Amino acid sequence: DNRSFVEARPEVRHRLAEIGVELEAGQNLCYRVASLQQAGKIPNYEASIAKLYSSELGQRLAGTGMELLGLYGQLHPRSKYAYLKGRMERYYQLSVAETIGGGTSEIMRNIIATRGLGLPRG
Repeated sequence: DNRSFVEARPEVRHRLAEIGVELEAGQNLCYRVASLQQAGKIPNYEASIAKLYSSELGQRLAGTGMELLGLYGQLHPRSKYAYLKGRMERYYQLSVAETIGGGTSEIMRNIIATRGLGLPRG
């Protein structure tokens, strides 16, 4: 069969399409923050939404990459068998740190709840 990995597996095409939609949504959140800043406003909870979404999206992307590559995704960059020059293994490890740097996901959710939704501190 001469079809590519993506062409041969509809579930892979579906997941890649989902990722494309998620990336575009994240990009629009970042544009919203930039638009507020350009207008001289402080993107209070909007920045937290963008940070939370993008860091958790990074984890989902890394997880999907590892899932698609299987055991090859775990190979060290120096391995001659590593796909993508072993970048997926490193990206997967760093994706967890992204949800902590600049404020944990829980802190971002609290900021969104109190400043964005007006909920009391809990």
